[in-house]
Amino acid sequence: MRLEVSHPEGTPHEIDLTGNVAVIGRDPSCDIVLNDDRCSRRHAVLEETEMGLVVRDTGSANGVFVNGRKLERSRLSPGDTIRIGETILEVLPEIAATVVIGPGDLDFLNDAHADAAPAPGPSASRTAPLPPPPSRSSGRGPAGPPPRRGTPSRPAQPAGLPPTITTLALLWALLAPMSVALGIALAMSLGERTAGGILAGGAGLVLGAFAGLMAVGLRGRAGWSRHLQVVAAVLGLFICPFTFASMTVLIYMLRPDVRAVFEGRSTPGAPGAGEAELTFALSLLGMLALGLVLTAGAALVL
Repeated sequence: MRLEVSHPEGTPHEIDLTGNVAVIGRDPSCDIVLNDDRCSRRHAVLEETEMGLVVRDTGSANGVFVNGRKLERSRLSPGDTIRIGETILEVLPEIAATVVIGPGDLDFLNDAHADAAPAPGPSASRTAPLPPPPSRSSGRGPAGPPPRRGTPSRPAQPAGLPPTITTLALLWALLAPMSVALGIALAMSLGERTAGGILAGGAGLVLGAFAGLMAVGLRGRAGWSRHLQVVAAVLGLFICPFTFASMTVLIYMLRPDVRAVFEGRSTPGAPGAGEAELTFALSLLGMLALGLVLTAGAALVL
């Protein structure tokens, strides 16, 4: 990947990345670090796919503009421009390294491939070292030695489970035994052989099994668990004490970067490293605590 980076106040410069995935943002750990106030800590990701070079927004605050259009994901070709904040990145065509060989070097190569027998007596050795290929810069710090031909690029490391999804999985895991215990308690209080007791016990077991299944699905990033979580959040909107918590979950699950996690398209730093993840996780816990307080207050009043 070859890019030309242009800042509003500065001289454009070129960078050449050797990996197949590059994270763009203000965080010093990013592959391409932009000193731009309108750029998020981990703003976007460039990746080499089977379809070619692709840029993807990782839930940034100000978005990614490709050739002037705001897009969540887009294929790139040489000459395309990416605007992140006030910084412009232009995709440059790949240029193969050129080795310059002089007339003396050609004579040496011809002598090396000749089948003639060596002349008797000592002979002076001839050396004509080829000039090294141009060094390749990674865009961060001084350039190191050029990579050897055939050396595989560094594979992308799998992104960790985002904090909000981890929180949801833990909440479902806690709900599973609580539902079973509450169902059994209600069944014993209403009578184990009465219709109400049987119904309460069965409902507790069903809810507990569903909660355990959701915890496993979310932990494993199963696609069906995201769809069920959206349905559960919609139903939760009609439960007054937990309306705000359900609304927070619904908004989070409908985000494009969260959908990418469950579709197996997540990349390093996306979306778990974004500022929005911590906001959603804390908001969910806060809204859930508020719902529990309201429920306890209503129970005391009644």
